[in-house]
Amino acid sequence: MINVRAFVYTGLALFASLLLGAVFLSAQADDEIYDAPPIGVVVQRIVLEQSTHITTDYAGMISARRTSALGFERGGLVVEMLVDLGHHVKKGDVLARLDTRAQRADLAAAKAGVRQVEAQRQIAASTLKRQKALLAKGHISAQRLEEVDANLLAAEAAKHVAEAQVQTLQARLALSSIVAPYDGIIAERYIDEGAIAAPGAMALSLVEGGALEVRVGLPASRLPGMKIGINFNFTAADTHFEARLRGLNGTVDRATQTVGAVFDVSPDQKNLVPGQTARLTLNVPLEQSGFWVPLSALREDRRGLWSLFALDRDPENAGRYILTPRLVEVLFAGAERVYVRGPVKDGILILVGGNQSVSVGMPVTPTKTIVSDQP
Repeated sequence: MINVRAFVYTGLALFASLLLGAVFLSAQADDEIYDAPPIGVVVQRIVLEQSTHITTDYAGMISARRTSALGFERGGLVVEMLVDLGHHVKKGDVLARLDTRAQRADLAAAKAGVRQVEAQRQIAASTLKRQKALLAKGHISAQRLEEVDANLLAAEAAKHVAEAQVQTLQARLALSSIVAPYDGIIAERYIDEGAIAAPGAMALSLVEGGALEVRVGLPASRLPGMKIGINFNFTAADTHFEARLRGLNGTVDRATQTVGAVFDVSPDQKNLVPGQTARLTLNVPLEQSGFWVPLSALREDRRGLWSLFALDRDPENAGRYILTPRLVEVLFAGAERVYVRGPVKDGILILVGGNQSVSVGMPVTPTKTIVSDQP
């Protein structure tokens, strides 16, 4: 028969052995976790500043300094369009013409009228000369001489009227052509030969060549730093250029709450064209104490606040740090860095990345320290 008591004792001894082994393994595992090396992290040493400068961009539009909508001052049949889109023209160039046959006929008739009244004036002048000789000999009366003199004055007045009519017709004839008011480029053509042009209707659009400007809307708070005649930095696409402040319009736009500023672009900038968007870059002082940190150093905290991890010395191990959260206030947010303030001492180390893989109180060790600089 099986010895029941011996079997029970043997089972209890085996169970005790297994229990002691489990306790031993658990203690060993705890020791291994506790003695695991701290995670390596990238850190930044905080540099506190009493104030700083922030880089701010303001959008503007590049445009020609002068843009003109050209048309005929009088209506008529268009017979010549001498330019097209993109043509470069010089001041005084004829750009388009109307049919002027009727005006030229009227002008020829007016010039003939001038010649006619000039002949009448010459006859009146000769008659006056002869009548003066006859008056000296007593052959005519003084009244007759006055009548002849009046005829000469009338002939001279008629000549002035005829000449004025010629000048009027010449001016009207000139209005039958569109002439370039300045050097520029044809930006648009709205009419072709054979069309009937209405008085004042737009026929061509001319933009001044080689004279560009940038118009920017600025907050009123930025005006104290804007000095007339000073160059400012701009960027358009991949082009960096300078433009000189020409003037401020001095009023705040009700819709945008900005003040208009106009900048002259140097003629050397050949790769800029009207219609491009340009960005004005300004370094604006921020008179608040704080420090710069990478955007990756921030972590969203409770109630919409922001915080970052500071590295505090581990009191139990001088070679390690413990992650401690610190609430901060964002004073300015740039594209890659932010200017913040909070309960952080000058020179302390902060975690600059990897917030998703660490937790409060985790032991860490710095593997790389980056230098703080203003964006």
